[in-house]
Amino acid sequence: MNEFVSFFTNILNFSGRASRKEFIIPLVVILILSMVLGGVIGGVIGTILSIIVFISSISISVRRLHDCGHSGLWVLLYLIPLVNLILIIYLCVKPGK
Repeated sequence: MNEFVSFFTNILNFSGRASRKEFIIPLVVILILSMVLGGVIGGVIGTILSIIVFISSISISVRRLHDCGHSGLWVLLYLIPLVNLILIIYLCVKPGK
């Protein structure tokens, strides 16, 4: 649960490193919550929560890329369809340095 809290407390922290556990746990929890609460939360509150989660996932991805020994600019690959899924899988399985 500590990883999920640090996911939101380090929302604008793009430096440093993140372990596989710190990367995977928040993304799985958010995926499950979005499937369960997807239709319930809408409007302005849903939009604000989506923006917060988006920025947090970009920052955790940059930190995970740093842990794998890559530049944080690789996160721009999230903008290319299908490549983003490959990048997420790569970040989940590659051990850190």
